[in-house]
Amino acid sequence: MMTIAQNIIVGLIIGLIVGLVLFVVSESYSDYSEKKQLESQIELLLQRADSLAESRKFEEAINKYENILNLITPNNFPVKYALTQNNLGSAYWVLAGVRDKESNLEKSINAYNEALKIRTLEKYPIEYALTQNNLGNAYCDLADVRNKESNLEKSINAYNESLKIRTLEKYPIEYALVQNNLGSAYCELPGVRDKESNLEKSINAYNESLKIRTLEKYPKDYALTQNNLGATYWFLASVRNKESNLEKAIDAYNEALKIRTLEKYPKDYALTQNNLGSAYWFLASVRDKESNLEKSIDAYNKALKIRTLEKYPIDYATTQENIGSAYRDLAGVRDKESNLEKASDAYNEALNIYTLENYPGKNRMIKLQLNETYSQLR
Repeated sequence: MMTIAQNIIVGLIIGLIVGLVLFVVSESYSDYSEKKQLESQIELLLQRADSLAESRKFEEAINKYENILNLITPNNFPVKYALTQNNLGSAYWVLAGVRDKESNLEKSINAYNEALKIRTLEKYPIEYALTQNNLGNAYCDLADVRNKESNLEKSINAYNESLKIRTLEKYPIEYALVQNNLGSAYCELPGVRDKESNLEKSINAYNESLKIRTLEKYPKDYALTQNNLGATYWFLASVRNKESNLEKAIDAYNEALKIRTLEKYPKDYALTQNNLGSAYWFLASVRDKESNLEKSIDAYNKALKIRTLEKYPIDYATTQENIGSAYRDLAGVRDKESNLEKASDAYNEALNIYTLENYPGKNRMIKLQLNETYSQLR
């Protein structure tokens, strides 16, 4: 039997233990409460940043994302950290299309790679696939600026990582998107090496995309991929089977034009008509010269309904140069003088934009074509 003194000691010990437990619980609850409060604050800040990005206020969105990253770490809020880095990367990627292309793409890539430290294939497969696709886009665009081959290889690697999750069976829409992007990367790589095999890989990727992107279900995406497929067949025609590949290019462009109409998608319509004109112009060197040159000129003129000097000066100049070449070739078949005059008019229109000061290389090339046209007129 315990003495009164012992009872007092035991009571004090129990009281101390209960006090410590209550203190720990209180502190834990306080920490949990503070964390939940911070999480709510971060969620609100993320919504605001995303809203700014959706409104195309990318610089403001970037500031918001970076402010969020000052509040969190990969350790205390890993999911939110990865989401913020992914969205920051996307904001820099879009901003790169407006200004400071190289530096903004580098920032975009850094942000995506930060996101992928959390978004692993094993733990967050869906988010991993999303960020890998985004990373592929950034590397593909960076390849236009520097280190073309290595950046395209990184782009292709990222797309293939995304396709480990985005399969045809499980995520058909996302699968089609990545395959279209992969096709574009492979289409760029022939400018560096293995032209024929990379163009074949590009065509295969586009055809994979078209398994999902049908005319009936996804008309706009169908048209985009068909236009891309046409361009790849056009490039392949310079390597082998010129006539048959140009016919496939023309078929693909015409498929795209079922959706890309003058009324609904004028800018896309003009792009595809310009591409179609180039395919017919190239085909004229193989067969049916006169009729294919007429089709080429017709397509270029349709493009020029949208590609005006005032609205799209660079595109206008590109198509004017193209139509000048078509008229010049047509002059070798019929109506020599009038077609050479039309060719010279078109070249001069192109030179209104491609000035010596702003585009010295292009200016010299068109002037050379113009001088040859004038010499034929004499």
